Amino acid sequence: MLIALGSNSKISLNSHVGFPLLAIILRLIPLTADFSYLILAGYALLGRRQIIEALLLSWFFSVLSTEIIPIAKYGSFYRYILLVVCFYSIFIRSNFRKSNVITLCTIGLGVFFIFNSIFYSQVPTISFLKAFNWTLVIVILLLAWQGLDSLEYEDTKNWIKIFLLMIILISIPTLLIPKIGFSVNVTYFAGILNHPQAFGMTAAVLAAILIGETFFQNKSTILSVVIIIICISLTVVSGSRTAGFALFLAVIISLLLFPILTIRKIKSLFNLKKNKFHIITIFLLLMIILSPFIFDLISTFMTKTNQSTVDGIIDAYTKSRAVLYMPMIDNILENPLRGIGFGLASDWSSMYIKYFKGIPVSAPIEKGVLPLAILEEVGVFGFTFFIVWILLLVRLAIANSFSDTLILLTFLIFNLAEAGLFSPNGYGMLYLIMIASVVNKPKLIKNTN
Repeated sequence: MLIALGSNSKISLNSHVGFPLLAIILRLIPLTADFSYLILAGYALLGRRQIIEALLLSWFFSVLSTEIIPIAKYGSFYRYILLVVCFYSIFIRSNFRKSNVITLCTIGLGVFFIFNSIFYSQVPTISFLKAFNWTLVIVILLLAWQGLDSLEYEDTKNWIKIFLLMIILISIPTLLIPKIGFSVNVTYFAGILNHPQAFGMTAAVLAAILIGETFFQNKSTILSVVIIIICISLTVVSGSRTAGFALFLAVIISLLLFPILTIRKIKSLFNLKKNKFHIITIFLLLMIILSPFIFDLISTFMTKTNQSTVDGIIDAYTKSRAVLYMPMIDNILENPLRGIGFGLASDWSSMYIKYFKGIPVSAPIEKGVLPLAILEEVGVFGFTFFIVWILLLVRLAIANSFSDTLILLTFLIFNLAEAGLFSPNGYGMLYLIMIASVVNKPKLIKNTN
């Protein structure tokens, strides 16, 4: 049995389903919730693609609504077990001497974070563990995607796309079940996930993937267009201004940036004869967006109000994020060179730290503006290294395709309001999985004939 979202987008339901399905079922049962992570660990031992899928499932478990799943008492600890197994699995399959530029640069950035944590952090243990954890996760993912051949690469991307689509489709009925769909906020929709922001971002990510494929990779189908419309609509219903704005801005920037930096592709990108369906669809969408009624609706969505409490999108952003970025600015002025420590809250004494056998395994923080957060945490030199790394990511995504550029920019813009890029234990895992996919090129399949 096959599911298709485009002309070349197919995934067999007879493969890469058994282990993931078993893990999901076990995660839904209170007695086996913790054991589900061990199933994922065993699955990750089978190959590179399985590593990526296991880590995606661990992300899914961390963002599922508690109205659906029981609490995994030792979930934080078992996620680290999964990570260690994933590292072992990729270690025995990789030749580190042949690592590409982005992997080496990422390792360098991670090592900088680790040493900064040891010598300058206000809470060295927390910073070190967070820096080491992030470095391990992103390097595992880069090596896993890097080692896939072209067929495995496409199959893995399609598997992720189908998985995200299933989250969206299963969530739709919960619009009529407020106890689940609106369990966090009676106004904004979260579907089967634990927060409207998480759901809105998931819907926006799937929309970005399909927009890139549908309009610029000759994989256009009516079904794809319908799913894009559903994803955008659900993003609005979720009330996630971050997700909606990131998707919109990523499309605009990609349309401007990609052709300029890839001059030779302009003709093929906007070839009227080949892409008239695409151009007509974009024109109709623009006409809808520019209509007064829809414009007012979008304005209300972006400001989360239909009253005069805010004066436009910029004012709404300032009022909602000032409580996060003002303390960061104060810390930057006090510690411009060294920073306060990787992964620490602006007021580190207020952090809630979860321990397992005396070892800290979780210390969540909330920071809304990633560039400021990095400058605050690791100082000017770390921030400079980070910017170089980001520019390298953008360069590689542009070199791959418009679709990859759009996906990368969507995730990067997320971080201007919801800094999750360095939080692999939460929603950030999806960030890292998708970013690692768009900056790598698959290996060509060798012809054995």
